[in-house]
Amino acid sequence: MIRRFVLAVLLAAAAAPAAAQEPWRSSYFPYLMGNPTDGFTVVGRWQRTRNAPYFVSRTDAEDVINPITFRGALSAEAGIGTLGSRFARVEFRAPGLVDGWRFRGLLGAERVGRFAYYGLGGDIERAESAADPNASFYRVHRSRYLGRAEVSRKIHGGLRVALAAALDRTDFNRLRDSSMFASQFGARVARTDLVLRPALVLDTRDLEFTPGNGLLLEVGAGFGTARESSPGNDQSLYAFGYAHLRGFISPREGTVIAGRYLVRAMEDAAPFAARFGLPGWERDVSFSGPDGHRSFPTGALAGTGVQLASLEVRHDLLNAGDLGAVTLVGFADFAHVEDNAARFRYQTDQWGGGAGVALRVLRSAILSINFAGGANGFNFSMGTGWAF
Repeated sequence: MIRRFVLAVLLAAAAAPAAAQEPWRSSYFPYLMGNPTDGFTVVGRWQRTRNAPYFVSRTDAEDVINPITFRGALSAEAGIGTLGSRFARVEFRAPGLVDGWRFRGLLGAERVGRFAYYGLGGDIERAESAADPNASFYRVHRSRYLGRAEVSRKIHGGLRVALAAALDRTDFNRLRDSSMFASQFGARVARTDLVLRPALVLDTRDLEFTPGNGLLLEVGAGFGTARESSPGNDQSLYAFGYAHLRGFISPREGTVIAGRYLVRAMEDAAPFAARFGLPGWERDVSFSGPDGHRSFPTGALAGTGVQLASLEVRHDLLNAGDLGAVTLVGFADFAHVEDNAARFRYQTDQWGGGAGVALRVLRSAILSINFAGGANGFNFSMGTGWAF
């Protein structure tokens, strides 16, 4: 299905007049990542892109820079980490190949060697008094196979309607030693989930890759049908809804104040794996880690009801324009998590904060490094983009 989806978009692009085509260019580069779930990871990436025009319009009064960097991009990457993690994915993105439409397709497989599991809802508070909250007792193996397709249609201005479909197979397996996961679920929980998610999106950002002003709001709902291997869980239909607001303002050149608020609710029938994140517009959101609450490793926050808020200041220490930049980031994160399936405590509020640095290369790649502290002490994380 996804292969046909990508082929249809490429054929539509090929039907455009040849004179309007910018050349496709390829790039190859390796990079290093590091975090408590994967260890040190070596990644190789290949990408083929067709750039978008730099300006939307140019007049004597004003030059308007194009908010998108590229019309289309096809990328493939794979990596292996020191803690048993490995992944491979192929992604196609087309925000500007067809006027008024945006397309995205993704195929991926991954194994996370030490995915965090601190319990559902407020059960995370049991780890706060532990001698080592990052010990193997709070870790689990996670394997995942994912296919996703999304299409967005412009309605007016920055308002769009989007529809996404995903087929996701996720397996959780306990570590060799005793763990919190094993005491609650036994050796393994596995599920296959088909998810459909329509959404309305309002995007007024001046630039998508490095926003300085504007907002991005998405409101969505959907349902999934999952068959889970844990005892007492057969095939079930569940619904969810969410809202995710991100805002940006630049009080002076080189400084951006950014904030976000996310709320998501889902039914108790939702499978175990669906409680850790959100299938958002053009990017997935994990409630903890470099894209969520940065005081916790990826997977530490999970529940059917989640609120996530962040405030950060981004200041360019060195800005070479379109060639790249070094940006200092200070941030504060908050999360409220609840789940009726929690064993110890139904809900919890978690605060945290810290600082980091983001390295931007041209207008195509960002590597973020975060140092954060919270109820569970120090946490280090790295991401391949802004947190939001």
